[in-house]
Order: sequence, then structure tokens, then C-alpha cells
Amino acid sequence: MTLTPSTLADLAQSAALAVGPALLEAFKDPGKVEYKRNFHDPVTVHDRRAEKAIRDVIFAGAPDSLILGEEEGKAINALGEQVKPGPDDVVWLVDPIDGTANFTSGLIYWCVSIAATRANEVIAGVIYQPTREVLYRSDDTGAYRNGTPIRVRNEPPQRSLLAAGFPSERLHDQAGAAAGYRKLLEGSKSVRRLGSTALHFAGVAEGTFGGCMGMGTQPWDIGAGVGLVQAAGGIVIGVRDDHSRTTSGAYDCPNYVAAAHPDMAELCLAAIDCVAPQALHTDYLGTQS
Repeated sequence: MTLTPSTLADLAQSAALAVGPALLEAFKDPGKVEYKRNFHDPVTVHDRRAEKAIRDVIFAGAPDSLILGEEEGKAINALGEQVKPGPDDVVWLVDPIDGTANFTSGLIYWCVSIAATRANEVIAGVIYQPTREVLYRSDDTGAYRNGTPIRVRNEPPQRSLLAAGFPSERLHDQAGAAAGYRKLLEGSKSVRRLGSTALHFAGVAEGTFGGCMGMGTQPWDIGAGVGLVQAAGGIVIGVRDDHSRTTSGAYDCPNYVAAAHPDMAELCLAAIDCVAPQALHTDYLGTQS
């Protein structure tokens, strides 16, 4: 298989659709819930099973690529060996259930998130929400919802909803986070929190939200969303712990802003700037771990 953005998106779509039915069935009765970092960070056997099934599909179609998944937490090859990615490697970012807390609580806002990256950029991706039978896809031809092209809605923040996975219990500077959240409330039409970072990005890409932002995320949380918003004509900015910013490799930063309108991006960045540098959680992994 020639690994073009289109064929990579096809592969991501196949993997996401392959695990959808089992996850939808498990959603009715998720069973035992365990916790990784603390009680804010649930995980189920379905997360692990789905990630393995996704790996099997991806490695069958792209055996020389690498996968960084939430449950493994490190980049591995088809032999299961930990490998440090090179500049020309295709590295997949996989979150088998983005929104596990929702999944285990009976809320429909969870999804499968799969992105393909190469040379520090997202080149293809899929966000699949089985509960609504909605599949978002991006490649070098654009962004799509169930095959129909989508674009961001370029409205200023005063006329736009904002999705924010912020504040977070992972932030040590809670006073700064509260000040930042106040900026978001005062500067936007209103703020929403779905409990799924990938679905926040999808909402920006299709024009439901004018922007989304968050702090303390991992590459698999935002990879597919970054590619989707960029392909839909939006702005994505990664913010490092020292508050330096980048648009290249934004998915590999622990903080992010995605927006349609530059003023929305500036509002979100101002909220992040309220939080003291280095005030984030200490378990950020990144793609080079």
C-alpha cells in the first residue's frame, strides 16, 4: 500500500469502524471501571481491547508504521517493540475511547480518535462517534462529516460558542486557571464542555463551535482533531509549558487552541497565559517518549 494521506485516512476509517459495534454494545453495560492516574482518569477493558483491535487493523495495512496509543503510552512497532520515531516515520496517534468518563456514565459524548502523522504534521485522521453514527475524516483533500465537506464558521467570539476542556485538576495554579476561565466566559457567547476533546475539535471543524482550547492533553487526545480543524480551514496553535507557541507539530504540545476566527484564538491564548508557566501536570508524554 502506498501511504498517501488518502490511503492513511482510509485505513484509519477502517480501524475506527471495525471497533465501533463492540464499543457501542459495551456502552450499554461497560462493566468494571479501573483508574490509571487517579479517580479522574477511568479506563475499562474496552479501551484496551479496542486499542489492540485498532493496532491490528493499522499494522495489517501499514506494517512499517508506528503507533502511539493511550493505553500503551509509548510508540511501538508491529512487533510490539518500543521505538523512538524518526522524521520520516508514519506515527499513528490512537485514543480508542476519547471520553471514557462519559462512556462509563451513559453519556453519548465519546468517540474513537485516530490520526496519522509524518514529519511533525497530522496528514490524515478520523473521529468516529458510534452513538450518533457520525464519522469525521481529514486528509489532503479536506475535512468531511459522513462524506460531506465541512468548514469552520468564521465568527468572532462574541457570536460563537467555545468548547473548553479547562480548567483541569491537573493544573497547580488554580487561581490562574479561574482567572483564565473568567476571560473565556466574558469574551465568548458561552462556554461548553462535552467531556471529549476530539468532539470539541469536530465541533469547531463543522462550525458548531467557534473554537476550543485545553491544557494538559496528550498527543492522542488531540491528533485527529488538529488535522480535522486544519483541513476545515481553522487555526490550531500548540502551547508549551513555558507558554511558547507553535503551529508546527501543535499536536505534540500539552496545551492547545483551535479556532476559526483570529480573535477567538487570541481569547483562548489569553486564558492560557493566565496560568503560571510550568503549572501543568507532570505526566505529559509526547511522541518522543
